[in-house]
Amino acid sequence: MKLKNECLVCIVRGSLDAAKLATGDTGLQQQVVRRVMAELAGIDPETPPPLMARFIHQTVEELTGVKDPFKAVKDEYNDFALSLYPDLAEQVRHSDFQTAVRLTIAGNIIDFGAHHTVGRQAVLESIDQSLVMPVQGDIGRFQRACERADKILWLADNTGEIVFDKLLLSKLEPEKITYAVRGGPTQNDATMADAEYIGMTKLVKTIDTGAAIPGVILEYCSDTFRRAYDDADLIIAKGQGNYETLDVTDPRIFFLFKAKCPMVAEHAGVALHDIVIKRGGR
Repeated sequence: MKLKNECLVCIVRGSLDAAKLATGDTGLQQQVVRRVMAELAGIDPETPPPLMARFIHQTVEELTGVKDPFKAVKDEYNDFALSLYPDLAEQVRHSDFQTAVRLTIAGNIIDFGAHHTVGRQAVLESIDQSLVMPVQGDIGRFQRACERADKILWLADNTGEIVFDKLLLSKLEPEKITYAVRGGPTQNDATMADAEYIGMTKLVKTIDTGAAIPGVILEYCSDTFRRAYDDADLIIAKGQGNYETLDVTDPRIFFLFKAKCPMVAEHAGVALHDIVIKRGGR
């Protein structure tokens, strides 16, 4: 996705959120925001919006010394999701593939890039809603693609959300899957440390993208990740950031997300708040 005018306001707001999490010094907060605004003033409008998160976090670290301002939020939602997991896993164990997909997408509500705050009640409501609201996309086609694929690359998104990913992974063949997290702290996205903490690394082969970006921009990624990307015959891309940065014409990709941003919803041809399974293709 290209940068929209509405994205500019969201990026500035996100820079202030990150700065506030890093420091209570309002002067430093303002310096972060001013640097981000200066960068935006000259940005190429073709730039995918998630790339600016990389600049924000570099700026926050440089000015405040804090490498991961979202660390406390990430830990909180990993723990909260883990507390919900036993009951959800039991539900999935006695349910079909569709239920696992719906609950896995429900976890995408845990997004501090799209939202200033989320709140535990919003997560619980997302779980309930995901089981009854229509899905924008064909779950059956997605299931058949998963069954036919030999090499599945799963692109993870946020902390907390990655616990929900385990629900759908329980319906898939683990030896087929390579699970990819971000290459460093960025917003509340999951890193290798988070994958280890929630037990993902014990379930499936886990790698990182090599880039601290809340999405996948291949030119910034490591050679290891790019080989996995090229070799995959099916790519499961969780979350809006992956949708915003990847080639939506690639038929190997199934995008799974909640439409939390009006610009993303419009681009995907869905309504705000929809749960979405969108296959790549022209």
